[in-house]
Amino acid sequence: MEPLQAPINRFARALIVPRRLLALHPRKRGNAGDAAALAPAITLGVVAAFEGFVEEFVATGAMIRGLGLAQVAKAVGNLNNPDVAAFEKLVVGQLGVPASGIGSGFSVEYWRPPAPGATWWQPADLDWASAKQDAEAWMQVRHLLTHGLTSGWLAEHWPGPLKANARPASSVLRETQTGRHTLVIHGAITCARIYVETSRHLAALTAQHFGRNIDVDILPDFPLYKEQAYKKTPPPAPAEVGDIGEELTEEGEDAPPPQDAAAGP
Repeated sequence: MEPLQAPINRFARALIVPRRLLALHPRKRGNAGDAAALAPAITLGVVAAFEGFVEEFVATGAMIRGLGLAQVAKAVGNLNNPDVAAFEKLVVGQLGVPASGIGSGFSVEYWRPPAPGATWWQPADLDWASAKQDAEAWMQVRHLLTHGLTSGWLAEHWPGPLKANARPASSVLRETQTGRHTLVIHGAITCARIYVETSRHLAALTAQHFGRNIDVDILPDFPLYKEQAYKKTPPPAPAEVGDIGEELTEEGEDAPPPQDAAAGP
């Protein structure tokens, strides 16, 4: 197997669950009930998968480039919640990809949050610079969810970032008429699309720079519309060498609840 393909395959595998969670959402207007918890779950799953992918992809590329183990460890050892801008910096600085080609022809469709009081989310496009900026804000969303500063399933106050000039999480969320912000499924889809499409772009440019052939189309799509989400459930990522294959999990059934002894027969 092409060495650069292995981290892409594992990224695709890590995205299977977030992608399947998307297909579970009813996508109806009004209160989503317990289904509202799918949005933060998808967001956390996608960003975690991306972080692991960046570390492995950069390490693999550095070894292909001929860097020593100490240099590889230095390149990825200090990574802390890398976002798209950090990934770009690594492929340029550590892997030698020309910066001039990054972002050329790139565009990703996303859901633009409605204004307070409005209901319709509108599809729009992000260029490379805008996608990087929004990815920074989505990393803030991930931080607040991970540290329990927000729950992500209802309208809440989302604290600002600690770093000066960093994009706040609220900048990519839907603002309510009370001034609070909500994540909702449209936001989770946007987050996933930004991180997956920017990864495709940088991985493809890196492979081209090294003269290698990789398949970035194996990464699952996160469709904007619910009809596409239901119809495009992704196949499993290809098995790695040594895998024993895929097997569906048999969930079984709940045992009947214990009978209340005080209630009698």
